[in-house]
Amino acid sequence: MAVTRALRAIVSTFPFEPGTHTIGPPAPEVELTALRSRLPWIPEDLVGVCGLVGAVCLPDIANGLFMFEPDYILNALDHDDGRPDRIGRPFEREVDVVVFGSDGGGTLYAVAVGATGRVFRLRECSYLAGVYEGALNVDVTVVAETLDDFLRRLLNAVAVFADDGRVTDL
Repeated sequence: MAVTRALRAIVSTFPFEPGTHTIGPPAPEVELTALRSRLPWIPEDLVGVCGLVGAVCLPDIANGLFMFEPDYILNALDHDDGRPDRIGRPFEREVDVVVFGSDGGGTLYAVAVGATGRVFRLRECSYLAGVYEGALNVDVTVVAETLDDFLRRLLNAVAVFADDGRVTDL
């Protein structure tokens, strides 16, 4: 596995002790049911990933790679209007999203709700009452057309890091 190779070949050379790296366990069905029930608009692909992989915590891989557990996703909404978070500016119409991951340094990853399923990287965006705002291709970037594409990019970033310590952008 690329994470094990990265920890052995790259992270072991760092001048500090590595953090705890975990993948999984898969989220229990009760948590997946809670996601579907409390967030009826959550993309089923994201629920599926939570059910197969669960939380991902790779603090020393690249700049850090994290995918949140269902409880975190449930409690991350900072508003009570029954809607998902949204990306406002730079878009003319707000895009409904669910934030599901991070690089640990302030960058968030969010998947669009509905038909598109695009994955956005949110860097240095403002956040107020459930709405992220930033500038297109600076603060808000489409990094994948689907969650599956994003996961392939994430696996590739881990593999590249394991090979030679290079950090690739998701």
